[in-house]
Amino acid sequence: MSSGLCLWLEADRVYAFARGGERVAEFAWSPQAPAALVDTLRREFGAPSSLVVIVGLAFLEIAQPHLPPVPNDVGVRMLERDSDRFFALHEPAAVATDGQVAFAMPASLLTAWVDAFTSWSPVRAVFSIAQAAALSGREGRFALGAAIGETGEVTIAGGRVQHARRRRASSTSSASGATAILSLSDLAAGAWRAAPGAVDAQLLDAVLRTRVTRQRTRRWWQSVATVAAALLLLGWSADRWRAAELVSLRQEVQTLEAATAAARSAQLRLRRAEAERVLLDAATARWARPDAPPAVLARLGRLLPTDAFIQRLEWNGLEWRIDGSASDAAVLVPLLDADAEFDAVRSAAPSMRYVEAGRARSSFSIAFTTKARAGS
Repeated sequence: MSSGLCLWLEADRVYAFARGGERVAEFAWSPQAPAALVDTLRREFGAPSSLVVIVGLAFLEIAQPHLPPVPNDVGVRMLERDSDRFFALHEPAAVATDGQVAFAMPASLLTAWVDAFTSWSPVRAVFSIAQAAALSGREGRFALGAAIGETGEVTIAGGRVQHARRRRASSTSSASGATAILSLSDLAAGAWRAAPGAVDAQLLDAVLRTRVTRQRTRRWWQSVATVAAALLLLGWSADRWRAAELVSLRQEVQTLEAATAAARSAQLRLRRAEAERVLLDAATARWARPDAPPAVLARLGRLLPTDAFIQRLEWNGLEWRIDGSASDAAVLVPLLDADAEFDAVRSAAPSMRYVEAGRARSSFSIAFTTKARAGS
């Protein structure tokens, strides 16, 4: 079995870098038929101990989601849940973010790749190319490959992706300011360093994230078992009369593993339940704030005239917006601006007058902030 292997997946090419060496190999492939690539890699590299996969920009949708200040794992779940809001995808997505820039690709396509690679060697981690670039330790603006007929660019500062984009290649456009091209050895080094880190930093969907977590748990127990077996074998080689004791100890290890299987499963469930409790407590605390949606909606209900009708209440993390209609929409901005709880009240869109059921009405779109939010 050879050492680990890093695979960089581009639109029609795959680059492979053997860990611990300088050998780089290049292969043609079809993203829709990864099994053929696996056969080629198996003939070329044998059976690597594990794989780290880097997904190129050709397959990635890019967004700057401006999420609320939440932990990265919570932000990842928010992006997964509303992926069609942030990315041009109409199917479940595998996402990754470091809080500044987010990347996504169809989860079904990524799962097909991981399943094909796993049939050959365990997949230890999956990163977007921008994440691998940030983890390589280099900083600046770098040119990257993208889809056929496109170019890519990524800016790295402070060990994080600050900006990334894809654009059509043309004779008049160039990656101005992109001073270097990252090598596969740079990307592979960063990806291998980050592979043991948090699973939420990888480009995965919820199903793959659970699978990777289970694989890590299994590898940990295998490592423990390997160390235990090595120690036992050392004692046996030093003194052969302990052979009978060695057999007994092996049987005890198996018995303990069987006996503790339920306890280990319960411990995992307890950890998940504790994590859910922490999230629920945090959500409850936020919901009780005076600038939470129920409180803001109740305040609006007390202030607005009885003829006003709110069709939409929206909050982007910084500013509220209400859309609706009233008999006289012009009085609403001064009315809300005079309230002690609201600040920066302004009209977000022109008002339109119309007749409904024989009565004149006008639309309104008003943006504002809450003073509780502004002072928090």
